[in-house]
Amino acid sequence: MVKSFKNAKGQERVWQSYEQLVHRWPIPFEEIDLPTTYGLTHCIISGQRSNPPLFLFHGVGDNSAVMWILNIEELSKHFYCIAIDTLGGPGKSIPNEHFNKQKFQQVEWINEIATHLSIEVFNIAGVSNGAYIAFNYATKQPDKVNRVVCLEGGMVTAPIKAMIQTLLMMFPEILIPTDRNLLKVLKKLSAPNSPLFDNHPELAAHLILLMRTHNQQAMFVHKLHPYDKNAAVAVRDKLFFLIGEHALKQSKAFINILEDGKFHYQVIPHAGHGINHEQPDKVNTKIIHFLTNDNDKPIASI
Repeated sequence: MVKSFKNAKGQERVWQSYEQLVHRWPIPFEEIDLPTTYGLTHCIISGQRSNPPLFLFHGVGDNSAVMWILNIEELSKHFYCIAIDTLGGPGKSIPNEHFNKQKFQQVEWINEIATHLSIEVFNIAGVSNGAYIAFNYATKQPDKVNRVVCLEGGMVTAPIKAMIQTLLMMFPEILIPTDRNLLKVLKKLSAPNSPLFDNHPELAAHLILLMRTHNQQAMFVHKLHPYDKNAAVAVRDKLFFLIGEHALKQSKAFINILEDGKFHYQVIPHAGHGINHEQPDKVNTKIIHFLTNDNDKPIASI
């Protein structure tokens, strides 16, 4: 059975840190574990049940507690927020024997979560790999999706190339993984001179702990489906992409895809890959505006 952490001690440390972080959330919340075919899926739920539902997906190397801590207060005023710990990620979801490359079906897993919560149609927002999950689900189950916001991700065209670029970005610091060097890796993902980790050292500490303890091979169970332009264009008006200004050079090919398909996107100034942490107020405003204004469609802009 696939394990999300390198060892039990690491898992315990992460879960303790997770609880410390989630109790910093400035709003009431509920933590639940939903049984699915592929294991227990941990969710943090906040906001009024009468609000439009919003599924939230984090990236590969993080979890719901840290990903949405700076966004959840504003988002939960407008939405019934369900922050989902991805199976195989360094959160509190627990995969079972069916979570493997042969059996795991990501779309079906999300459908099961929605069924457990008695939600038929919902919005989605995701960051990085969470943006891919959101985009892929929208193209596969458009009838269940109202609108989707993809932050720093979405379509996948060359997964191996992207993986190599990420590994190269981590050199040489990753060769000597001290806390100081791992913090340097985190800062490489941010905009230059970003005060994020100076202002929120607890986020840096948690992310460094995840880098040390997460079994990243557990995420390989999630199959990446290559970009299908026809399927994507069919749901174009449901999709909105937010991109950090600092990542523009690396994102040139991605921007070209968005332009070619005439997708709605905007670039957030003074933000890097950690877009929703670095510019939470601006990102919150963009998400809320797109998801709640039926007749308003954003124009591609930089």
